[in-house]
Amino acid sequence: MKNSVRFLLTAVIALLPGSYMASASPADDANSYFSSAEAKFKKGDNQGAMGDYTKAISLDPKHADAYNSRAAVKYSMGDKEGALVDYTKAIELDPKSVNACNNRGSAKAEMGDKQGAIADYSKAIELDPAFVPAYINRAAVKLDLGDKPGVIADLSSAAKLGNMGAQQWLHDNGVSGW
Repeated sequence: MKNSVRFLLTAVIALLPGSYMASASPADDANSYFSSAEAKFKKGDNQGAMGDYTKAISLDPKHADAYNSRAAVKYSMGDKEGALVDYTKAIELDPKSVNACNNRGSAKAEMGDKQGAIADYSKAIELDPAFVPAYINRAAVKLDLGDKPGVIADLSSAAKLGNMGAQQWLHDNGVSGW
């Protein structure tokens, strides 16, 4: 009796149209690979993370977060040019991505494009005026360029947003009010 019921259910399922069958969409699959990649990256499995981010992108070519995160893996593995390409793609797909703007700024700063870095950090701040890392990063580039008033302005903004490191730097460097 069990075998005949199983056969009957199998036959009925086989006759159902595809729309009744449970299947994941490519976007769902892309998100699964993205989640897997995030976990692998946190564990230090850069190669595994790279593969999963790439698979997520192949399933959903508009997955801006996957490009941004894959860029971070590339950057950590020394592929700065590749990281820059992926950060740029992430920004093209999501022009309001504060993290991608900030991250691309860091890649540009590391590669010697100080003005490009400042532009990206400024864009991140424009998108989210409370995003402290962009103020800190932009201040660091301005310090490299010898723009002390710019450093003080950026660190003052970060300090007002509660960043203790910025407050300490301002205090230690005799900036009034800190």
